[in-house]
Amino acid sequence: MASVVGLATQLRSGLSGTLPSLGGISQGPERWAALGTALGLPSGTDMTAATLLARLAGVDDGQAGELWPRLVELLRGATDRAGTSWSLEVPGAVSAAGGQVHVLGPTLPTPFTVKLLLDTEVHLAQGLRLPGGSSLSLTVPADPADAALKLDLRSLRLALGAGDGLLSLLVPGGVVLEGDVPARVDAKGVHFEGGSRNALALPLKSAPPGLRAPSLYLAPRDGGLSFTASFGASLLGLADATVDGVGTVVGPGAATSVVGPTGIGLSLALGPARGSGFLDGKDGEYRGALALSLGLVEVRAFAILRTRQESLLVALSAEFTPPIELGLALTLNAVGGILGVNHAIDQYGLASAVRSGHLDHVLFPEDPATAAPQILSTLASVFRTERGSRVVGPMLRLGWGRPVSFVTADIGLILEPTSGTTALLGRLRVALPAPQAPIIDLRASVEGLVEPDGTVRLSADLSGSRLLTSSIEGGMALRISPGAGPGFLFSAGGWHPEFPAPAGFPPPRRLSLALSDTPLLRIVFSGYLALTPGTVQAGADLAVVIGSRSTGVTGHLHFDALVRWEPSFGVVLDLRGGFALRFGGRTICSVQLRVRVEGPTPCWHIAGRATVSLFFIDIDFPFDEHWACTKQVTADPPPDIALRLEQELGNARNWAPLVPQGTGPLVSLRAGGKDAGRLLHPLGRLRFTQRVVPLGVLVSRFGAARLPTPTAFDVTVGFTGGTGTSTDVTEHFARADFFELTDAEKLSQPSFERLRSGSELTPPPDAPSATRYTADLRYESKWLGAPDEDPQLPRWAASEAYLNHTVAHGAVAMGGAHTARTRYVTKATCPSGLRERAFRIVDADTLTAKAEFPHEVPFTKAAEALLSAPGRARLHVVPVHEVRP
Repeated sequence: MASVVGLATQLRSGLSGTLPSLGGISQGPERWAALGTALGLPSGTDMTAATLLARLAGVDDGQAGELWPRLVELLRGATDRAGTSWSLEVPGAVSAAGGQVHVLGPTLPTPFTVKLLLDTEVHLAQGLRLPGGSSLSLTVPADPADAALKLDLRSLRLALGAGDGLLSLLVPGGVVLEGDVPARVDAKGVHFEGGSRNALALPLKSAPPGLRAPSLYLAPRDGGLSFTASFGASLLGLADATVDGVGTVVGPGAATSVVGPTGIGLSLALGPARGSGFLDGKDGEYRGALALSLGLVEVRAFAILRTRQESLLVALSAEFTPPIELGLALTLNAVGGILGVNHAIDQYGLASAVRSGHLDHVLFPEDPATAAPQILSTLASVFRTERGSRVVGPMLRLGWGRPVSFVTADIGLILEPTSGTTALLGRLRVALPAPQAPIIDLRASVEGLVEPDGTVRLSADLSGSRLLTSSIEGGMALRISPGAGPGFLFSAGGWHPEFPAPAGFPPPRRLSLALSDTPLLRIVFSGYLALTPGTVQAGADLAVVIGSRSTGVTGHLHFDALVRWEPSFGVVLDLRGGFALRFGGRTICSVQLRVRVEGPTPCWHIAGRATVSLFFIDIDFPFDEHWACTKQVTADPPPDIALRLEQELGNARNWAPLVPQGTGPLVSLRAGGKDAGRLLHPLGRLRFTQRVVPLGVLVSRFGAARLPTPTAFDVTVGFTGGTGTSTDVTEHFARADFFELTDAEKLSQPSFERLRSGSELTPPPDAPSATRYTADLRYESKWLGAPDEDPQLPRWAASEAYLNHTVAHGAVAMGGAHTARTRYVTKATCPSGLRERAFRIVDADTLTAKAEFPHEVPFTKAAEALLSAPGRARLHVVPVHEVRP
């Protein structure tokens, strides 16, 4: 087995070497065998669905985990036994099916895709089958390191209930669940949508009527795979039951065994009290749920106890019926809280819950009795087990509207005291005209994190939103970073196609509205809006399909826009549109238009091409025009930066006295009169820093204004006589405010960078010339008798003898903290593992570092070195993690 990168390299080499001569080989077994050899099949091996699956889907064990290889082996064995009909295609190069190989082109495209399609149904095991239409595809771009392998098992169907008494009572016709298994393998490993490398929750497409909150799970078990289901159903009309963990285990050789339920929940009514419960225990982990209605109050509780990790997680809530009136049509509908011992906030689990629309499992779930397994699973993924950590926080639900709350907001504030992290959980619903039958139903799940360094992360998702019968989907993300790598990043629906997604920033889903989604008419609108410190990005797409894509009319209109505000207002707009009439998969006629507009400075510029096609005739209309040229870009005159730096030197807020690390202040300092604000601690340092302009580097602009010539500014500070030592201080500066950047550079280069902003001065150990200050020690006397008898006692000055005696024998001197000598020493802290982003100059072809240039420096320093480098056209500046050894 090879890695995905190795597989991509081998396929490119094999297909590139075989395609030029493949068309000259006669159609039949010889050409069939030649294609198999090009794909890397061993000599003498027939090209079948099973052998191609083994070749294309075999990846390194270190990448695959347990789920991927077992799933591929199950699929390979089933196709081998059944002789499944299949086809293989490399678009633009070659296709193969039914023993025939058709050459579509003499050369291999770049990029190229190898796609294996299973055309007929595959019986995987008893009660488990896969209809036709599933596929395995390998996409290889220009750089094989970015290759990706995608497995798409469509409509996997699991049938349960035959011969099981409990399932027959709950679902007389048996349980049949159908869902997709989407998976991807790249250089980083295996990724299952909706799960991890070793477990997967299948996105369901269909389930029997009457089932509530059905779920289907896939996981490795006992050398094979387990397919288990969870669902809710009615038990003889007397109670509602929830079943968890029932399913089938498929072992080696497709041997199957039935797995009974691992947990059961019941919901019923007894007199005025109505309640339900759920209990599940396995491998030292116990999960339980309780819902109890007591007339005006409904209490709900969920708990997870892990005995081996000694961890406990509890979520409690109480809902009020009717809600508590707060005034102005605002009501308090519910309160609750979360408590976790040996638990911590899982940022990735929290973001996944928002994207999947499962945040309501944490904040006041609507149906706790039947959805208990999903609620507990979501809680476990959002709050991971971590010894020594605690989580605690309140939750509340607010409503607005009459006679019912058509606007509801669920808010949770979760604190993690051990790390200083604060999480914000939120869910907003606007249901008009009424929540029971809404015409407009907007649902937004929100999660945010405030980290100890001040970084704020916020993301939201519109899963479950609808307008009439049309679904509304999409996501939003926000990040504000005052610390390392500061900046403001906002995206609703994604990024401009040329903008590299920031590292660690969750990619939000495209904002989309399905205006019509029927077999004969499909209209979908999607778009995005993004803001960064250097750019404003926006885009939209409207796609229309009348009939089908093979026979009918298709049309689309798409634009991407990049807006800049300095040195003057400017817009770059890319517009694409067209329509096509197709019949039987062939295009009868089509019209396509591509336009690029730039302006208004220095000119308005429009360029593009219109193409009209009729049968086999193509007519192109290119155009390229300029107008309203101003010859030059006007900008504001540059300010006097040197004068501003002088003013910053006189600003007291830019000067800060510091105490050396490892000690406490020992004394408090206060000055008055002419010396106010000028005292420096005897053990301290003095720091000067400003954010007007970076020091020691050539800057070519100041905000919206350009400088006449690139200029470097500097400030030198020091003690009288030049004594002491000085070290550089850095601050984050926005590169677009000080350097000339193209639109492409604004998108690809760091928005903020640490550059020198001042100096930190350390005085010499002994400075006899420094001014000494003395202060009298005076006690303030207070009269405790009647106010009208206050004798107005004067302040009493302590003598030197009294002070020496008190310092040596007073309460402070005799205290344990003083005698232990630990009060004035700060404990050493572990250095942070986070590093500032650094860059190197590398060879553009090999990405190997050039030793003659600076190592691991900020981007600006590397760019300055590149400007004066010989042969700089063959050199690039890249982050150090991209440098190849």
